[in-house]
Amino acid sequence: MKKLLSETLIYGLGAILPRVIVFLLNPLYINFINPDEFAQFTNLYAIISFVNIILTFGFETAYFRFAAEKGMERKTFNTSFWFVASNAAIFLALCLFFTTPIASFMGYGATPEYIRWMAWIAFLDAICIIPFAYLRFHNKPITYSIIRVAQSVLHTVFVVALFLWIPRAFSKQLGLEHNVSFTFYSNLIGSLFGVILLLPILLKVRFEFVKSLFKRMIRYAWPVMIAGLAFMINENLDKAMQIYMIPEEDAGAYGGAYKLAVLMTLVVTAYRMGIEPYFFKQMNEVNAKQTYATITEYFTYFASIMALGIIANISWLKTLFIPNPAYWKAVDIIPIIIVANLFFGLYYNLSTWYKVTDRTLFGTYISWIGALFTLVLNFLFLKTYGFMVSAYVTLGAYFLMMVLSYFLGQKYYPIPYPTRKICLTLGALVVLSFISYEIFNASVWVGNGIFFIFTLTILLTQKGLVRKT
Repeated sequence: MKKLLSETLIYGLGAILPRVIVFLLNPLYINFINPDEFAQFTNLYAIISFVNIILTFGFETAYFRFAAEKGMERKTFNTSFWFVASNAAIFLALCLFFTTPIASFMGYGATPEYIRWMAWIAFLDAICIIPFAYLRFHNKPITYSIIRVAQSVLHTVFVVALFLWIPRAFSKQLGLEHNVSFTFYSNLIGSLFGVILLLPILLKVRFEFVKSLFKRMIRYAWPVMIAGLAFMINENLDKAMQIYMIPEEDAGAYGGAYKLAVLMTLVVTAYRMGIEPYFFKQMNEVNAKQTYATITEYFTYFASIMALGIIANISWLKTLFIPNPAYWKAVDIIPIIIVANLFFGLYYNLSTWYKVTDRTLFGTYISWIGALFTLVLNFLFLKTYGFMVSAYVTLGAYFLMMVLSYFLGQKYYPIPYPTRKICLTLGALVVLSFISYEIFNASVWVGNGIFFIFTLTILLTQKGLVRKT
């Protein structure tokens, strides 16, 4: 458990630091990009997230699953890479060839370069997926983290230089006509740098494509991909819909405020980076189910503490990371999205049962129930009641997915989760968050007092669990 924790922390560093750096850039974006343009930025990145899911086709998870079989790692690595690379190359060629009609259809007719940059970013990121998975599978968290952080640092240097130091006349010569274009261009540079840094892994790829293995992988992976699309709908469809259904300044405010809630997403992402390969390596162990239960309990306590800590400090965090008051109209979504992301983290734990038993189709069903929930309720109520609808719908979707996965998992692959402890912790988190944010109007002193009591209570009541670590 200690080894897992240390590796998770290192992977988390690689996952979190780049996102923290991007998160720290949020004030810069908000200062230089008005809410209308920020809505375009949010919309295109939402689209990129969908594209990445399609291009990778669930083969990152499939790689972990089949590489864990004895003697199959090398074949799995090569087969996975060539499939993903082929998908990405076809997508890039289509986007470059049909840039003008795609840009016109999406409402970017005046800025078709955004579509080209988006295509290149998606292509380069897809090329890196399997090499990054290789590093995670082979327990190389330090190398993984160094590359991730180096990418982000270069991205940051470029974007800060474009906003603050490089003359605008020179930027226009590069084709950067609008402030929002600086973000896309810098991201493209960072993605290219990632490919360069991963060359030692890319050079390990051999011209090997095992058809029999691919057939097994594709049967396993396509439900994962469909489930990934559903997740992206839950995560990003609200932002994509808002630009068409509510005023652009409201959509931009929602997107800007949402980025503060990303702090909780970082916790979940760091956890996922370290834990996913571990889940598959443990699946044939005698005590695997008890291990999964214990890890889920750890996650619940730690993530709940983090969530309440963020919620208790929203009043000053917003002034630091959202300096433009025009975005503050959407700040009330932050506690809701934070708790929603915690529910998603728990859903990720509870989804172990269908991944290790090769019942990935269940993941598709659960995810699409959540996605339809998101789509229908946003469509029905977003235009009438505004962006708060999107926040509550996100919360409801992840809660629904979490509950469905728990009950289905207990039927097909029973795991002895400490359900009562988990439910009490989550209930306390929701109640205390409401008291802190709503009743005491996000008071820093009251909120942090509640946070301290909550944390101390968990540490004192779970001393036995802490000692086991």
